[in-house]
Amino acid sequence: MSKPTRSQQRSNTRVLVITDDVDRSIALIDSIRAQSLDLQMTGYDGKSLPDLPDQAPSAVLCFLTDYIERAHEIVAEIRARYAPRRIPVIARLAREIAADHPFDSVLYAPVHPVQVAHRVAAMIRLGQMEHEIVRRMETLRESFGQTVSLRDEDLRKPFRILFVGQADPAYMAVVNALQGKNVDVVAAFTSFSAFDYLHDRTFDAVVMNALHSNEPALTITETMRRNPRLFHVPTLLLIDADNFDARCEAFASGARDLIDADSPMEEIAGRIIELANYHRLHSRLKAEFKGIGGADCTDPETGVFNTDFLSAHLKRVSRACRERAVPLSILTMKLHPASTEHVRTDDLRRAYGRAIQMISGLVRMQDIVARVDTDTVIVAFPEEVRASVETVLERMTGLIECAAFETSGGASSGSLTLEIEAAIIEQEMHESADMLIGNGIRSVARDGETLAARPPEQRAS
Repeated sequence: MSKPTRSQQRSNTRVLVITDDVDRSIALIDSIRAQSLDLQMTGYDGKSLPDLPDQAPSAVLCFLTDYIERAHEIVAEIRARYAPRRIPVIARLAREIAADHPFDSVLYAPVHPVQVAHRVAAMIRLGQMEHEIVRRMETLRESFGQTVSLRDEDLRKPFRILFVGQADPAYMAVVNALQGKNVDVVAAFTSFSAFDYLHDRTFDAVVMNALHSNEPALTITETMRRNPRLFHVPTLLLIDADNFDARCEAFASGARDLIDADSPMEEIAGRIIELANYHRLHSRLKAEFKGIGGADCTDPETGVFNTDFLSAHLKRVSRACRERAVPLSILTMKLHPASTEHVRTDDLRRAYGRAIQMISGLVRMQDIVARVDTDTVIVAFPEEVRASVETVLERMTGLIECAAFETSGGASSGSLTLEIEAAIIEQEMHESADMLIGNGIRSVARDGETLAARPPEQRAS
């Protein structure tokens, strides 16, 4: 794998931190940067905001200790500065704020820096999804004459929460608070019954009792992160903040939030419902926009987009990324049998189709997956740098090259394995969408050239 250039090593998203307590907010810097987020910090003296940057950030984090009551003024100025683009504004506050606060998401002290970084990253992803949905609707309307509207029936159903662990008084208090907000709570008292529920039903969040022991909460969380279907389901741990000593371990295992059982019950319920709402919205949007456009826009065998949609839509995505000065990376993958033994054409085509479906399940909703040939797929990653895509490619390669695809044909029936030849191109300012597609396809067509396309100065125009 080629070594990223300086431009490829840069962070792919920018976070503006507005703080009235610079010393205390310093601890957030490393955690935010660890999420591949670039950071710009500005101090706030309670009187007026410093000059906000001209280029809109991916998100704004308000770290407020003394001037929480100025929240409406701060957010209003941010909104006005970057209108009409809507920027997610997240708050890390030292004390509670009124329910009609203007923030998109709020976390209260004490809170781990990793927890704040995860919340910021989650809100950025949700914002990117919303921007991509708008772009896809525009492409469908202008290039294919289709008008698409979002359905919200599922979003109005009560949230379903799985609670795992001992049913002690703290658990009952949380259950009562959630049920008072029309939340359906299902209890699992062991890890075995918890996974039975997770296998059979769909949940918006999982809350685990870690008041008396870190296990099985940490093991369940880590196991869920290894399961593609459960990967995005948020896990929250109910803890005794004074005695819980595994904060870093919990976040490393994939926990989304740690909730002190002594916190106000309204805050506990609100934090659970906020993550449940984010997950349901994320899941609903992904399902709604998977393969939209029908036969005009999608490959009938795999459900991913076809060349016509990719060509029309990537022009819009490329232009938007250049205008906002954010990266756009294109991953082109060519599949071929790992063995030189003869394989029936029908078996190979089915294996290619199944592999492309597997690939489409490993990307974000805002990424554009298109089949451009029987054995070739292109994935466009808006707002992602090459280094980030290399990580995704490693995951895809590990999955596809370890999979056994069934074959038919009497005595020759069995299985075959596939290999991936891939090229990653990060858009340069002079490159059009058609150039990106063409350069990617030419790169994987060259014998022996894998994982990296030629550098920009060597690319054909």
